[in-house]
Amino acid sequence: MSAETQRREIRLRDPQVVGELLDRACAEVDDVRHAVMTSRDGLVIAADSGSRTEGDGEATIALHGSALAAAAASIGDHFSGLVAQGRLQSTVFEAERGCVGVFPMSSTLLLIVTSMPSVTPGRFAAAARRVVSTILQPDR
Repeated sequence: MSAETQRREIRLRDPQVVGELLDRACAEVDDVRHAVMTSRDGLVIAADSGSRTEGDGEATIALHGSALAAAAASIGDHFSGLVAQGRLQSTVFEAERGCVGVFPMSSTLLLIVTSMPSVTPGRFAAAARRVVSTILQPDR
């Protein structure tokens, strides 16, 4: 295992480092509102500051979103397997006022990304990929 790969794995295991990366991604990537890292079984690993501290409705993003993301990823895995399309890359939901995406980061980690209001699915896909890149390659 290369030193770079080993460093990245250590970073993703440290909730404080991941939380800082999520804060950075939300601040730097236009169209992104929140980002939360969860385990595949729905436990919150880390979340951006906004998803942990905003008003009552949004304070539940990290906690409730983690369980829903685990369910969405599981359904997406089964559905993509059923239609023989390969491994799940993402699950994206379009709503009236934006988008929510679930992105498998590893065999044990999921990333939830939410958009700013009125972001189109195309813009959201590009923004969410930038968040994924920030998490996987934080030194770039």
